Amino acid sequence: MNKKIIAIILVLIVTVLLFAGYKAFLSPKGVEGQKLVTIHVINKNEDVDKTFEYNTDHNFLLELLEEKEEELGVTFEKYDFGTMVTGMLGYVADPNNQEYFHIYINGKDATTGPGEIPLTDGDTYTFELKNY
Repeated sequence: MNKKIIAIILVLIVTVLLFAGYKAFLSPKGVEGQKLVTIHVINKNEDVDKTFEYNTDHNFLLELLEEKEEELGVTFEKYDFGTMVTGMLGYVADPNNQEYFHIYINGKDATTGPGEIPLTDGDTYTFELKNY
C-alpha cells in the first residue's frame, strides 16, 4: 500500500509540474499595448459578410469579444477546455445541422480557442459559419 501512495503522489507532482511548465513556457502570451485589429464575420446562410475594426489594449481575442459582445451579437459556450464562440451577429450555430463558427487568423486556421488567441496589431480574426 505504501508503494501505491508514493506512486500516486509522484504522478500528481509530475502532472502539476507539467501544467506549470506549459503555462510558463508554452502557452500563448498576449502582446501589451494598443492594437488595431479587425473582426470579420461570414455567415453565408444569412448573407452576412461584415467587418469591424477595433482599437484595443486587450491581450486576447476572448477579452475583446466579451467587451464587444452586444455589438457583435456574440454568444459563448463554456466548456472544461475553454470557451467556444457559438454565435455571431445574433445567429447561433445549430449543432443539429452540424454548424460551428470556424476561426481564422489572417486567413489561417486558428489552432486554439479565443481565450488563447493573442491579439496582434494589424491582424484579422475571421469567424465563418461552417459545417463539420
